[in-house]
Amino acid sequence: MITNGVYTNGYTHHDNDEPLRILIFAESFPTFTSGVTRRFKEIIRRLAKRQHHIHVITGCKNAPTWVEGNELLEEYVTFSILPSTDFKDKIDCACPFLFPNPTIYSVIRRFSPDVIHIIEQTPGALLCGAFAKALNIPIVWSSHTNIDFYLSTYIRLGAITMATRTYQFIRLKHLMHSSINLTVSKDFADFMEHTGVPHPVIVWKTGVDSELFNPTQHSRSMRYRMFGTYNNFTEEQMDSITLFLCVGRISPEKNFEFLSLVLERIPSQTFLCIVGDGPFRNTVEPLFPKDRVYFFGFLAGEELASAYASADFFIYASISETFGQVYLEAMASGTPVIAAEGGQLKEFFVNGEHGYFWKPDNLDSAEEAIRLAMKNRNYLSKKARQQALKHSWDSASDQVNDIYYEAIKKHNDKEENKNKNMNKLTHIWRVFYYFIIWLFCNSLALFLMAPFVRVSPPQSIAAQKRNKNNKNKNSFEEKHNSIMTKKLSFS
Repeated sequence: MITNGVYTNGYTHHDNDEPLRILIFAESFPTFTSGVTRRFKEIIRRLAKRQHHIHVITGCKNAPTWVEGNELLEEYVTFSILPSTDFKDKIDCACPFLFPNPTIYSVIRRFSPDVIHIIEQTPGALLCGAFAKALNIPIVWSSHTNIDFYLSTYIRLGAITMATRTYQFIRLKHLMHSSINLTVSKDFADFMEHTGVPHPVIVWKTGVDSELFNPTQHSRSMRYRMFGTYNNFTEEQMDSITLFLCVGRISPEKNFEFLSLVLERIPSQTFLCIVGDGPFRNTVEPLFPKDRVYFFGFLAGEELASAYASADFFIYASISETFGQVYLEAMASGTPVIAAEGGQLKEFFVNGEHGYFWKPDNLDSAEEAIRLAMKNRNYLSKKARQQALKHSWDSASDQVNDIYYEAIKKHNDKEENKNKNMNKLTHIWRVFYYFIIWLFCNSLALFLMAPFVRVSPPQSIAAQKRNKNNKNKNSFEEKHNSIMTKKLSFS
Protein backbone atom coordinates (compact mmCIF):
# COMPACT_ATOMS: atom_id res chain seq x y z
CA MET A 1 0.00 0.00 0.00
CA ILE A 2 1.14 3.60 -0.49
CA THR A 3 0.83 6.10 2.33
CA ASN A 4 2.17 9.63 2.09
CA GLY A 5 4.06 8.73 -1.07
CA VAL A 6 5.82 5.79 0.59
CA TYR A 7 5.16 2.12 -0.25
CA THR A 8 4.88 -0.48 2.53
CA ASN A 9 4.24 -4.13 1.90
CA GLY A 10 1.65 -4.44 4.63
CA TYR A 11 3.32 -6.96 6.92
CA THR A 12 4.41 -6.46 10.51
CA HIS A 13 5.79 -8.74 13.19
CA HIS A 14 3.57 -11.78 13.75
CA ASP A 15 3.32 -14.16 16.65
CA ASN A 16 2.67 -17.75 15.60
CA ASP A 17 -0.97 -17.56 16.68
CA GLU A 18 -1.75 -14.37 14.77
CA PRO A 19 -3.66 -14.91 11.48
CA LEU A 20 -1.77 -14.16 8.29
CA ARG A 21 -2.65 -12.93 4.84
CA ILE A 22 -1.25 -15.63 2.56
CA LEU A 23 -1.14 -15.31 -1.22
CA ILE A 24 -0.75 -18.62 -3.07
CA PHE A 25 0.27 -18.69 -6.72
CA ALA A 26 -0.96 -22.04 -8.06
CA GLU A 27 -1.51 -22.37 -11.79
CA SER A 28 -3.28 -25.69 -11.30
CA PHE A 29 -6.07 -25.88 -8.75
CA PRO A 30 -9.35 -27.79 -8.48
CA THR A 31 -11.15 -28.68 -10.66
CA PHE A 32 -7.84 -29.69 -12.30
CA THR A 33 -6.69 -32.93 -10.66
CA SER A 34 -3.15 -33.80 -9.62
CA GLY A 35 -1.19 -34.67 -6.51
CA VAL A 36 -0.31 -30.98 -6.13
CA THR A 37 -3.92 -29.81 -6.24
CA ARG A 38 -4.98 -32.51 -3.77
CA ARG A 39 -2.25 -31.35 -1.40
CA PHE A 40 -3.32 -27.71 -1.52
CA LYS A 41 -7.00 -28.55 -1.09
CA GLU A 42 -6.15 -30.29 2.17
CA ILE A 43 -3.70 -27.62 3.33
CA ILE A 44 -5.94 -24.64 2.54
CA ARG A 45 -8.84 -26.21 4.45
CA ARG A 46 -6.65 -26.43 7.53
CA LEU A 47 -5.13 -22.96 7.10
CA ALA A 48 -8.62 -21.51 6.90
CA LYS A 49 -9.47 -23.17 10.23
CA ARG A 50 -6.62 -21.11 11.70
CA GLN A 51 -8.38 -18.01 10.30
CA HIS A 52 -5.61 -17.19 7.85
CA HIS A 53 -6.91 -15.19 4.88
CA ILE A 54 -5.83 -16.93 1.69
CA HIS A 55 -5.90 -15.52 -1.82
CA VAL A 56 -5.17 -17.90 -4.71
CA ILE A 57 -3.93 -16.75 -8.11
CA THR A 58 -4.68 -19.53 -10.58
CA GLY A 59 -5.46 -20.26 -14.19
CA CYS A 60 -8.22 -22.78 -13.36
CA LYS A 61 -11.45 -21.08 -14.34
CA ASN A 62 -13.66 -23.26 -12.10
CA ALA A 63 -11.53 -22.90 -8.97
CA PRO A 64 -14.07 -20.74 -7.05
CA THR A 65 -16.64 -23.55 -7.25
CA TRP A 66 -14.46 -25.52 -4.84
CA VAL A 67 -15.39 -23.26 -1.90
CA GLU A 68 -19.10 -23.01 -2.71
CA GLY A 69 -21.30 -24.25 0.11
CA ASN A 70 -18.50 -24.24 2.67
CA GLU A 71 -18.97 -21.25 4.95
CA LEU A 72 -15.45 -21.38 6.36
CA LEU A 73 -13.77 -21.48 2.95
CA GLU A 74 -16.11 -18.84 1.52
CA GLU A 75 -15.07 -16.50 4.35
CA TYR A 76 -11.32 -17.03 4.25
CA VAL A 77 -10.44 -18.08 0.67
CA THR A 78 -10.64 -15.82 -2.39
CA PHE A 79 -9.42 -16.15 -5.96
CA SER A 80 -8.01 -14.24 -8.89
CA ILE A 81 -8.55 -16.19 -12.12
CA LEU A 82 -6.12 -15.08 -14.80
CA PRO A 83 -5.97 -16.04 -18.51
CA SER A 84 -4.38 -19.42 -19.15
CA THR A 85 -4.03 -22.18 -21.70
CA ASP A 86 -3.89 -25.93 -21.19
CA PHE A 87 -1.20 -26.43 -23.89
CA LYS A 88 -2.97 -29.52 -25.19
CA ASP A 89 -2.06 -28.82 -28.79
CA LYS A 90 1.59 -27.97 -28.12
CA ILE A 91 3.26 -30.35 -25.70
CA ASP A 92 0.33 -32.67 -25.09
CA CYS A 93 0.32 -31.94 -21.38
CA ALA A 94 -3.07 -31.04 -19.98
CA CYS A 95 -1.96 -28.60 -17.30
CA PRO A 96 -3.31 -25.06 -16.91
CA PHE A 97 -0.55 -22.73 -18.03
CA LEU A 98 -1.03 -19.21 -16.77
CA PHE A 99 0.12 -16.45 -19.08
CA PRO A 100 2.61 -14.02 -17.51
CA ASN A 101 0.35 -11.11 -16.70
CA PRO A 102 0.99 -7.68 -15.15
CA THR A 103 -2.31 -8.18 -13.31
CA ILE A 104 -0.32 -10.36 -10.90
CA TYR A 105 1.33 -7.18 -9.64
CA SER A 106 -1.97 -5.42 -8.98
CA VAL A 107 -3.40 -8.52 -7.27
CA ILE A 108 -0.42 -8.60 -4.89
CA ARG A 109 -0.73 -4.88 -4.17
CA ARG A 110 -4.46 -5.12 -3.56
CA PHE A 111 -4.30 -8.17 -1.27
CA SER A 112 -1.20 -6.93 0.59
CA PRO A 113 0.00 -10.36 1.78
CA ASP A 114 2.29 -11.12 4.70
CA VAL A 115 3.87 -13.97 2.73
CA ILE A 116 3.60 -15.32 -0.81
CA HIS A 117 3.71 -19.06 -1.52
CA ILE A 118 4.68 -19.78 -5.13
CA ILE A 119 4.33 -23.23 -6.70
CA GLU A 120 6.75 -24.41 -9.41
CA GLN A 121 8.86 -22.30 -11.77
CA THR A 122 6.71 -21.54 -14.80
CA PRO A 123 6.92 -18.12 -16.50
CA GLY A 124 3.86 -16.90 -14.58
CA ALA A 125 5.23 -18.20 -11.27
CA LEU A 126 8.59 -16.58 -11.92
CA LEU A 127 6.89 -13.26 -12.67
CA CYS A 128 4.98 -13.52 -9.39
CA GLY A 129 8.33 -14.10 -7.67
CA ALA A 130 9.85 -11.06 -9.37
CA PHE A 131 6.97 -8.83 -8.22
CA ALA A 132 7.13 -10.28 -4.69
CA LYS A 133 10.84 -9.49 -4.49
CA ALA A 134 10.30 -6.00 -5.92
CA LEU A 135 7.63 -5.37 -3.29
CA ASN A 136 9.89 -6.77 -0.55
CA ILE A 137 7.47 -9.53 0.51
CA PRO A 138 8.69 -12.85 1.99
CA ILE A 139 8.55 -15.75 -0.47
CA VAL A 140 8.03 -19.45 0.22
CA TRP A 141 8.72 -21.35 -3.01
CA SER A 142 7.74 -25.00 -3.35
CA SER A 143 8.85 -27.36 -6.13
CA HIS A 144 6.61 -30.37 -6.72
CA THR A 145 7.53 -31.47 -10.25
CA ASN A 146 10.81 -32.92 -11.49
CA ILE A 147 11.08 -30.65 -14.50
CA ASP A 148 14.69 -31.72 -15.00
CA PHE A 149 13.41 -35.24 -15.73
CA TYR A 150 10.50 -34.03 -17.84
CA LEU A 151 12.88 -32.22 -20.18
CA SER A 152 14.17 -35.60 -21.38
CA THR A 153 10.61 -36.37 -22.51
CA TYR A 154 9.54 -33.02 -23.89
CA ILE A 155 12.81 -31.73 -25.43
CA ARG A 156 14.43 -33.06 -28.59
CA LEU A 157 17.36 -35.37 -27.94
CA GLY A 158 20.22 -33.13 -29.10
CA ALA A 159 19.01 -30.15 -27.05
CA ILE A 160 18.33 -31.85 -23.68
CA THR A 161 21.62 -30.81 -22.02
CA MET A 162 21.32 -27.20 -23.16
CA ALA A 163 17.67 -27.00 -22.11
CA THR A 164 18.37 -28.57 -18.71
CA ARG A 165 21.22 -26.16 -17.93
CA THR A 166 19.10 -23.23 -19.06
CA TYR A 167 16.23 -24.30 -16.82
CA GLN A 168 18.50 -24.86 -13.82
CA PHE A 169 20.02 -21.40 -14.29
CA ILE A 170 16.56 -19.81 -14.43
CA ARG A 171 15.43 -21.74 -11.36
CA LEU A 172 18.50 -20.69 -9.40
CA LYS A 173 18.17 -17.00 -10.36
CA HIS A 174 14.70 -16.93 -8.82
CA LEU A 175 14.84 -19.40 -5.93
CA MET A 176 17.87 -17.60 -4.50
CA HIS A 177 15.47 -14.73 -3.65
CA SER A 178 12.98 -16.83 -1.65
CA SER A 179 13.07 -16.87 2.13
CA ILE A 180 12.43 -20.62 2.24
CA ASN A 181 12.49 -23.27 -0.50
CA LEU A 182 10.39 -26.41 -0.18
CA THR A 183 9.98 -29.69 -1.95
CA VAL A 184 8.23 -32.94 -1.06
CA SER A 185 11.03 -35.52 -0.76
CA LYS A 186 14.58 -35.62 0.55
CA ASP A 187 15.67 -37.25 -2.70
CA PHE A 188 14.56 -34.23 -4.74
CA ALA A 189 15.74 -31.75 -2.08
CA ASP A 190 19.24 -33.20 -2.36
CA PHE A 191 19.06 -32.98 -6.14
CA MET A 192 17.97 -29.33 -6.05
CA GLU A 193 20.79 -28.42 -3.67
CA HIS A 194 23.24 -30.29 -5.93
CA THR A 195 22.14 -28.10 -8.86
CA GLY A 196 22.83 -24.91 -6.87
CA VAL A 197 19.56 -24.07 -5.10
CA PRO A 198 20.51 -22.51 -1.72
CA HIS A 199 20.77 -24.93 1.19
CA PRO A 200 18.64 -26.03 2.93
CA VAL A 201 15.73 -27.06 0.73
CA ILE A 202 13.15 -28.13 3.33
CA VAL A 203 11.15 -31.34 2.85
CA TRP A 204 7.45 -30.58 3.23
CA LYS A 205 5.58 -33.54 4.68
CA THR A 206 2.92 -35.31 2.66
CA GLY A 207 -0.29 -36.63 4.15
CA VAL A 208 -3.17 -38.82 3.13
CA ASP A 209 -6.83 -38.82 4.12
CA SER A 210 -6.83 -42.22 5.82
CA GLU A 211 -10.54 -42.00 6.61
CA LEU A 212 -11.45 -41.62 2.94
CA PHE A 213 -8.77 -43.96 1.62
CA ASN A 214 -9.57 -46.97 3.73
CA PRO A 215 -9.91 -50.77 3.23
CA THR A 216 -13.55 -50.45 4.31
CA GLN A 217 -14.23 -48.77 0.95
CA HIS A 218 -13.89 -52.16 -0.75
CA SER A 219 -16.93 -52.76 -2.94
CA ARG A 220 -17.78 -55.77 -5.10
CA SER A 221 -19.86 -53.58 -7.40
CA MET A 222 -16.93 -51.20 -7.91
CA ARG A 223 -14.60 -54.12 -8.53
CA TYR A 224 -16.93 -55.44 -11.22
CA ARG A 225 -17.12 -51.98 -12.82
CA MET A 226 -13.30 -51.93 -12.98
CA PHE A 227 -13.39 -54.81 -15.47
CA GLY A 228 -15.29 -52.66 -17.97
CA THR A 229 -17.77 -53.81 -20.56
CA TYR A 230 -15.52 -55.30 -23.25
CA ASN A 231 -15.56 -58.78 -21.70
CA ASN A 232 -18.30 -60.97 -20.37
CA PHE A 233 -16.58 -62.05 -17.18
CA THR A 234 -18.70 -63.88 -14.65
CA GLU A 235 -18.78 -62.60 -11.07
CA GLU A 236 -16.83 -65.69 -10.01
CA GLN A 237 -14.11 -64.85 -12.55
CA MET A 238 -13.94 -61.19 -11.48
CA ASP A 239 -13.62 -62.28 -7.84
CA SER A 240 -10.75 -64.66 -8.60
CA ILE A 241 -8.77 -62.80 -11.28
CA THR A 242 -5.95 -60.69 -9.83
CA LEU A 243 -6.95 -57.06 -10.37
CA PHE A 244 -4.23 -54.43 -10.76
CA LEU A 245 -5.00 -50.72 -10.53
CA CYS A 246 -3.08 -47.76 -11.93
CA VAL A 247 -4.18 -44.20 -11.10
CA GLY A 248 -2.74 -41.11 -12.72
CA ARG A 249 -2.74 -38.52 -15.43
CA ILE A 250 -2.23 -40.18 -18.80
CA SER A 251 0.81 -38.34 -20.13
CA PRO A 252 4.19 -39.35 -21.61
CA GLU A 253 6.26 -39.03 -18.43
CA LYS A 254 4.08 -41.58 -16.58
CA ASN A 255 5.70 -44.43 -18.56
CA PHE A 256 2.54 -46.21 -19.64
CA GLU A 257 4.36 -47.77 -22.59
CA PHE A 258 6.56 -49.72 -20.17
CA LEU A 259 3.46 -50.80 -18.24
CA SER A 260 2.06 -52.24 -21.47
CA LEU A 261 5.20 -54.37 -21.80
CA VAL A 262 4.96 -55.50 -18.19
CA LEU A 263 1.40 -56.68 -18.81
CA GLU A 264 2.67 -58.97 -21.57
CA ARG A 265 4.99 -60.65 -19.09
CA ILE A 266 2.41 -61.44 -16.42
CA PRO A 267 -0.30 -64.13 -16.47
CA SER A 268 -3.50 -63.95 -18.45
CA GLN A 269 -5.43 -64.55 -15.20
CA THR A 270 -4.76 -60.90 -14.31
CA PHE A 271 -6.49 -57.67 -15.30
CA LEU A 272 -5.44 -54.01 -15.25
CA CYS A 273 -7.77 -51.08 -14.61
CA ILE A 274 -6.36 -47.62 -15.42
CA VAL A 275 -8.14 -44.76 -13.64
CA GLY A 276 -7.40 -41.29 -14.97
CA ASP A 277 -7.43 -39.36 -18.19
CA GLY A 278 -5.31 -37.03 -20.24
CA PRO A 279 -4.52 -35.91 -23.78
CA PHE A 280 -2.12 -38.82 -24.24
CA ARG A 281 -4.83 -41.42 -23.77
CA ASN A 282 -5.50 -41.82 -27.50
CA THR A 283 -1.84 -42.65 -28.01
CA VAL A 284 -1.50 -44.98 -25.04
CA GLU A 285 -4.76 -46.93 -25.21
CA PRO A 286 -3.94 -48.88 -28.41
CA LEU A 287 -0.81 -50.27 -26.69
CA PHE A 288 -2.98 -52.33 -24.33
CA PRO A 289 -5.18 -55.35 -25.20
CA LYS A 290 -8.86 -54.60 -24.59
CA ASP A 291 -9.48 -58.04 -23.13
CA ARG A 292 -7.03 -57.42 -20.27
CA VAL A 293 -7.15 -53.67 -19.67
CA TYR A 294 -9.95 -51.20 -19.02
CA PHE A 295 -9.49 -47.44 -19.18
CA PHE A 296 -12.02 -46.33 -16.59
CA GLY A 297 -11.60 -42.57 -17.00
CA PHE A 298 -11.65 -39.98 -14.25
CA LEU A 299 -12.71 -40.82 -10.69
CA ALA A 300 -12.60 -38.74 -7.52
CA GLY A 301 -13.69 -38.78 -3.90
CA GLU A 302 -15.58 -41.83 -2.63
CA GLU A 303 -15.50 -43.58 -6.01
CA LEU A 304 -11.72 -43.21 -6.31
CA ALA A 305 -11.28 -44.48 -2.75
CA SER A 306 -13.51 -47.45 -3.54
CA ALA A 307 -11.46 -48.25 -6.66
CA TYR A 308 -8.22 -48.28 -4.62
CA ALA A 309 -9.70 -50.54 -1.94
CA SER A 310 -11.36 -52.90 -4.44
CA ALA A 311 -8.18 -53.71 -6.36
CA ASP A 312 -5.70 -56.41 -5.35
CA PHE A 313 -2.56 -54.39 -6.15
CA PHE A 314 -1.61 -50.88 -7.17
CA ILE A 315 0.92 -50.83 -10.03
CA TYR A 316 2.80 -47.75 -11.22
CA ALA A 317 5.61 -47.43 -13.76
CA SER A 318 6.41 -43.70 -13.51
CA ILE A 319 9.97 -42.77 -12.52
CA SER A 320 9.38 -39.01 -12.68
CA GLU A 321 7.68 -38.55 -9.30
CA THR A 322 9.06 -36.15 -6.70
CA PHE A 323 6.82 -37.93 -4.18
CA GLY A 324 3.76 -39.59 -5.70
CA GLN A 325 0.54 -39.02 -3.76
CA VAL A 326 -1.00 -42.11 -5.34
CA TYR A 327 1.35 -44.45 -3.46
CA LEU A 328 0.09 -43.27 -0.07
CA GLU A 329 -3.55 -43.36 -1.21
CA ALA A 330 -3.13 -46.99 -2.29
CA MET A 331 -1.31 -47.94 0.92
CA ALA A 332 -3.96 -46.25 3.10
CA SER A 333 -6.54 -48.32 1.22
CA GLY A 334 -4.70 -51.50 2.16
CA THR A 335 -3.66 -52.08 -1.44
CA PRO A 336 -0.02 -53.16 -1.77
CA VAL A 337 2.15 -51.15 -4.18
CA ILE A 338 4.20 -52.59 -7.03
CA ALA A 339 6.17 -49.82 -8.69
CA ALA A 340 9.31 -48.63 -10.40
CA GLU A 341 12.01 -47.86 -7.84
CA GLY A 342 12.60 -44.19 -7.07
CA GLY A 343 14.68 -42.44 -4.44
CA GLN A 344 11.60 -40.73 -3.02
CA LEU A 345 9.75 -44.04 -2.68
CA LYS A 346 12.37 -45.36 -0.25
CA GLU A 347 11.58 -42.52 2.17
CA PHE A 348 8.22 -44.04 3.18
CA PHE A 349 8.08 -47.45 1.50
CA VAL A 350 9.92 -50.61 2.59
CA ASN A 351 10.48 -53.15 -0.16
CA GLY A 352 8.93 -56.46 0.88
CA GLU A 353 6.88 -54.80 3.64
CA HIS A 354 4.44 -52.50 1.82
CA GLY A 355 4.79 -54.05 -1.63
CA TYR A 356 7.67 -54.46 -4.03
CA PHE A 357 9.51 -52.16 -6.42
CA TRP A 358 11.39 -53.01 -9.58
CA LYS A 359 14.49 -51.57 -11.19
CA PRO A 360 13.41 -48.87 -13.69
CA ASP A 361 13.03 -50.07 -17.27
CA ASN A 362 13.89 -53.65 -16.30
CA LEU A 363 11.16 -56.04 -17.36
CA ASP A 364 12.69 -59.03 -15.59
CA SER A 365 12.80 -57.06 -12.34
CA ALA A 366 9.18 -55.93 -12.82
CA GLU A 367 8.04 -59.50 -13.41
CA GLU A 368 9.87 -60.67 -10.27
CA ALA A 369 8.33 -57.86 -8.15
CA ILE A 370 4.83 -58.85 -9.28
CA ARG A 371 5.50 -62.55 -8.64
CA LEU A 372 6.71 -61.87 -5.09
CA ALA A 373 3.82 -59.52 -4.29
CA MET A 374 1.20 -62.01 -5.45
CA LYS A 375 2.53 -64.58 -2.99
CA ASN A 376 2.04 -62.37 0.04
CA ARG A 377 -0.89 -60.03 -0.50
CA ASN A 378 -2.49 -60.12 2.96
CA TYR A 379 0.74 -59.37 4.85
CA LEU A 380 1.64 -56.52 2.48
CA SER A 381 -1.86 -55.05 2.76
CA LYS A 382 -1.76 -54.88 6.55
CA LYS A 383 1.73 -53.35 6.65
CA ALA A 384 0.92 -50.81 3.91
CA ARG A 385 -2.09 -49.50 5.81
CA GLN A 386 -0.09 -49.23 9.06
CA GLN A 387 2.61 -47.21 7.29
CA ALA A 388 0.14 -44.84 5.61
CA LEU A 389 -1.43 -43.98 8.96
CA LYS A 390 1.84 -42.30 9.94
CA HIS A 391 1.27 -39.60 7.30
CA SER A 392 -1.40 -36.98 8.04
CA TRP A 393 -2.42 -33.71 6.41
CA ASP A 394 -2.71 -32.16 9.86
CA SER A 395 1.02 -32.67 10.35
CA ALA A 396 1.81 -31.29 6.89
CA SER A 397 -0.41 -28.26 7.57
CA ASP A 398 1.21 -27.60 10.95
CA GLN A 399 4.61 -27.70 9.30
CA VAL A 400 3.81 -25.24 6.50
CA ASN A 401 2.02 -22.96 8.97
CA ASP A 402 5.26 -22.74 10.99
CA ILE A 403 7.23 -22.24 7.77
CA TYR A 404 5.17 -19.17 6.85
CA TYR A 405 5.97 -17.52 10.19
CA GLU A 406 9.62 -18.55 9.87
CA ALA A 407 9.81 -17.08 6.36
CA ILE A 408 8.49 -13.74 7.64
CA LYS A 409 10.97 -13.75 10.54
CA LYS A 410 13.88 -14.75 8.30
CA HIS A 411 12.97 -12.04 5.81
CA ASN A 412 12.65 -9.37 8.49
CA ASP A 413 15.97 -10.32 10.07
CA LYS A 414 17.91 -9.60 6.88
CA GLU A 415 19.68 -6.27 7.11
CA GLU A 416 18.54 -5.07 3.67
CA ASN A 417 14.88 -5.68 4.61
CA LYS A 418 14.85 -3.83 7.92
CA ASN A 419 13.76 -0.62 6.28
CA LYS A 420 10.35 -1.76 5.01
CA ASN A 421 9.32 1.61 3.60
CA MET A 422 10.27 2.60 0.06
CA ASN A 423 9.81 5.92 -1.65
CA LYS A 424 8.17 5.88 -5.07
CA LEU A 425 11.46 6.14 -6.98
CA THR A 426 13.00 3.17 -5.14
CA HIS A 427 9.81 1.21 -5.61
CA ILE A 428 9.74 1.86 -9.38
CA TRP A 429 13.43 0.95 -9.68
CA ARG A 430 12.94 -2.38 -7.86
CA VAL A 431 9.98 -3.34 -10.04
CA PHE A 432 11.98 -2.46 -13.17
CA TYR A 433 15.10 -4.32 -11.98
CA TYR A 434 13.40 -7.60 -11.09
CA PHE A 435 11.20 -7.45 -14.16
CA ILE A 436 14.33 -7.18 -16.35
CA ILE A 437 15.81 -10.26 -14.62
CA TRP A 438 12.56 -12.12 -15.28
CA LEU A 439 12.49 -10.95 -18.90
CA PHE A 440 16.10 -12.03 -19.47
CA CYS A 441 15.50 -15.50 -17.99
CA ASN A 442 12.36 -16.05 -20.02
CA SER A 443 14.12 -14.90 -23.16
CA LEU A 444 16.67 -17.64 -22.53
CA ALA A 445 13.82 -20.15 -22.21
CA LEU A 446 12.18 -18.81 -25.36
CA PHE A 447 15.31 -19.18 -27.49
CA LEU A 448 17.12 -22.12 -25.86
CA MET A 449 14.21 -24.34 -24.76
CA ALA A 450 10.92 -23.59 -26.53
CA PRO A 451 12.13 -24.30 -30.11
CA PHE A 452 13.09 -27.85 -29.12
CA VAL A 453 9.84 -28.97 -27.48
CA ARG A 454 8.45 -32.29 -28.70
CA VAL A 455 6.56 -35.33 -27.45
CA SER A 456 8.16 -38.80 -27.48
CA PRO A 457 6.13 -41.39 -29.41
CA PRO A 458 5.81 -44.29 -26.98
CA GLN A 459 4.75 -46.70 -29.72
CA SER A 460 8.27 -46.87 -31.10
CA ILE A 461 9.82 -47.46 -27.67
CA ALA A 462 7.27 -50.12 -26.84
CA ALA A 463 7.66 -51.83 -30.18
CA GLN A 464 11.43 -52.22 -29.78
CA LYS A 465 11.17 -53.71 -26.29
CA ARG A 466 8.16 -55.83 -27.20
CA ASN A 467 10.01 -57.58 -30.04
CA LYS A 468 13.07 -58.09 -27.85
CA ASN A 469 11.21 -59.54 -24.87
CA ASN A 470 8.36 -61.49 -26.46
CA LYS A 471 10.07 -64.85 -25.99
CA ASN A 472 10.52 -64.39 -22.21
CA LYS A 473 6.93 -64.14 -21.06
CA ASN A 474 5.75 -67.75 -21.01
CA SER A 475 7.22 -69.30 -17.84
CA PHE A 476 5.54 -67.07 -15.26
CA GLU A 477 2.23 -67.13 -17.12
CA GLU A 478 2.14 -70.92 -17.22
CA LYS A 479 2.86 -71.15 -13.47
CA HIS A 480 0.19 -68.63 -12.53
CA ASN A 481 -2.45 -70.07 -14.84
CA SER A 482 -1.84 -73.49 -13.31
CA ILE A 483 -2.39 -72.06 -9.82
CA MET A 484 -5.56 -70.24 -10.91
CA THR A 485 -6.95 -73.41 -12.54
CA LYS A 486 -6.49 -75.32 -9.28
CA LYS A 487 -8.01 -72.41 -7.32
CA LEU A 488 -11.13 -72.37 -9.51
CA SER A 489 -11.50 -76.16 -9.34
CA PHE A 490 -11.58 -76.07 -5.53
CA SER A 491 -14.02 -73.16 -5.33
